[in-house]
Amino acid sequence: MSDHTGRPTGDGLVLEAWGQGLMIGSLLIMAAVTLANMKKHILLHKLILAELLLAMGHGTFIFLHEPKYGWYLSVTAVGLNISWALHNVIAWMKNRPFLSRRVSMIYIITVVLSWPYWIVEIYANFTYFNNINNIFHTTRPLEPIFRDPWWVFTTISLFWTIKREYGFGLSELVVISPRFGIMLASMCLSIAFIVVDTCSVLDVFSNSLPQGIEPFWKLSFIFKCLCDTVILDDFKTALDRLRAYWLRKQASGHVLLATPRAARSARRNAEEIEDIESASGDMSSHQSGREHTKSYSIPRVVLRDDIR
Repeated sequence: MSDHTGRPTGDGLVLEAWGQGLMIGSLLIMAAVTLANMKKHILLHKLILAELLLAMGHGTFIFLHEPKYGWYLSVTAVGLNISWALHNVIAWMKNRPFLSRRVSMIYIITVVLSWPYWIVEIYANFTYFNNINNIFHTTRPLEPIFRDPWWVFTTISLFWTIKREYGFGLSELVVISPRFGIMLASMCLSIAFIVVDTCSVLDVFSNSLPQGIEPFWKLSFIFKCLCDTVILDDFKTALDRLRAYWLRKQASGHVLLATPRAARSARRNAEEIEDIESASGDMSSHQSGREHTKSYSIPRVVLRDDIR
């Protein structure tokens, strides 16, 4: 990172202004969508909104000049760092129903243990951008270690849970719920930009980017927030609703299945429904008074390859 800690100029100014504009515009839209869809009695929804609002200020410091530039940058960075720490708490709340008690406790305890680092980072940020000392040179490369491991674990855990407990293939899941597909894609993109951000901080891109200026952490953060905003509820609630919807569509006979594996699953469900129908018919003969019958429609299995 360059020793010049003032307001960037030239290409650096263009890149930083673009990154801040993208971040604050994205957060503003996501905050509006969250506010429109949130339920006030659910704490998780409130925390997601707070995560977005806390980070917005750090997308505006490019408008100021010295000496206000360094002060305003440092103050808005406090809200950003709190937002990063809050994101890991939100990820824990969303993933907690799938975790054992032991794993859940380790997860949240280690998240809390990372907070002292963010206090040091707030101090280092202030002293660096106000030309007091260069501790920020030491603390900045450590950011991914204290910010991202929990998010990487949450992403891997969710993909594994979908495959193990819900039996959805990724193509099936995207067909049934494009919204969930967007969330999974955002998770992958956020991790990709975490890797690029780490490489940038370690000077892998020192010859191709203006010194001290890189937008990759902003892109990673935007996709993290998008994951929280696209689906506000915890993962189990969202997946249970999705599975219930999928089963209802199967029962209605109008389900579109993307893979042969999904077709085999639907056929098994059809056989189970036939058994229930048969048992229901046997029991109806023992009923007195009026006849009690249940009708079940057998799903019409449609493979995507059959559609032209």
